[in-house]
Formats: sequence, structure tokens, C-alpha cells
Amino acid sequence: MTDTHGELSVNDVDLDVELVPIEPDGAKGPGEDQAEMRTFLGRRNVIRLGAPRYDDYLAEVLAESSALPKELERRRAEGYGFQLVRPTITLLPDRDCVFVAAELSLELWAAPLTQTAMSRPTAYDVQPTEVVEELPYSLYTGHSYEVGGEADAGIGKLIAKMAAENSLERNGVRVVRRLYGYGINFSEVGWRLQATTNHPLEGDVRDLTLVAQLPPGTALLGRFHVAAEIAVRTSADRWLTASFGPRRRGPVLEVTYPLSPF
Repeated sequence: MTDTHGELSVNDVDLDVELVPIEPDGAKGPGEDQAEMRTFLGRRNVIRLGAPRYDDYLAEVLAESSALPKELERRRAEGYGFQLVRPTITLLPDRDCVFVAAELSLELWAAPLTQTAMSRPTAYDVQPTEVVEELPYSLYTGHSYEVGGEADAGIGKLIAKMAAENSLERNGVRVVRRLYGYGINFSEVGWRLQATTNHPLEGDVRDLTLVAQLPPGTALLGRFHVAAEIAVRTSADRWLTASFGPRRRGPVLEVTYPLSPF
């Protein structure tokens, strides 16, 4: 995903649309797990982080198989635990706004249950690895992208341009990764999402899963971070927000959740 800490302009493609950075501080919703990205004229783009569901990963594996894979059996004998975590985020754009990119990341931390527990948890698996979408031929050959309505046309061109610029070639076909995970074997993991012309970023983002490996004698904590970018359709609101609105200095939302029994 592109850097989410600065203002991104698309004037070079003759569009009257900009990505607007907005300060999240003081713009929290009713709960710690909700924040709002507000425009200067009061549009409220809501981001919610649901309390993640978690389960014992080894128990789920054994429910479907009579034995664990050798690596997992060896790790269990050494005292390691494995937690399956299922986070969700919800993106609710206000009228005349769209989310164009978002990132959900988390830092994995161990809560020591014994005096000898020292090391941090790491990601054993992160899913989905990626979700790709084939680009229409017109988006990477310079042909114009047709949508209805002047404002929607500007937003549509912006999203199409971002998709084309971030596209990859796979087996002779241009694709864009509209979702991918990262962080296996590290203590910081996450998922990056990008809007495409066929899949807007709105509503619930589900089917994200993480398997964390816990050091012996620890419980799991996750420090979640959400970053996002919006585009504003209304020219006056866009200009006022870009000119006079506060600048974002960090993630939109940060929340810590327990991810295993204590």
C-alpha cells in the first residue's frame, strides 16, 4: 500500500480528486474499537475493529486429524502453544467519500505466566496470502475508464489508476493484489487492502486468519493498528480538508486485545 502519512495528488492524470490525510486524534467513536476519519465539512468515515475471535489451533487440527504434523508435535512437546486468531474490520464510508486503501496490522506480545517466559510470539501462518483480481485490458493500455456521473467518474478513474500502478504481471496477465497478508515468522503481521473498480472497500472485511506461536508459559496479546486513506468526491469539502484540516501522524485506530485465555 502506498505511504499513508502524506497527501497524494492525482492531478497528473487530469482528475479533480485527491486522497486526503485526516487527523484521527479526538475523533474516536463511542468505543475504543471505533474511530472516524472526518472531512472538514463533517463527513464521517467510520472504521470499526471487532473483538477478534480466538481458539486453540492444535485442538482444531486434532478435531480434523488423528495426529499433528511432525513440526507441530515437536513444538508442542517443547511447550509451545498455538493460537488461531480471526480479526475483522468494518469500513463505513460516508456520503461522497470512499475508502481507497487500508491496512490492518498487529504486534504480537506475550504476557508471561511464569518467571522464565522471555521471548515474543511469532506468526506461524497468515491467511489469505493474497487475493488477486485481473485488470481489464483498458486499465493498462491507456484506454479511458467509463463510469456514470461526473463525480463517480473521477473516483472511478482514481481507483482504476491506483490499481493499474500497483498491478503485477502473472503468467502474461496483469493483476492487482486487492488483499495480501504478511509477517510469517515475525512478531508484527498484518493485511493490506486496496479498492478496485469491481471491489470497493466498504462493509465487513472477514476471512482473515492468523496462527500465532506462543513461547512456553505465556498468554497472547495483540496490539492492533488500522491505517486508511479516503477520497472525497465533493470538490469544496476536498479542498477545505486538504487546506485546513489537521494532518494524520499515525494510525487511525490502535487497540490491544487478549488473544488467548489468561
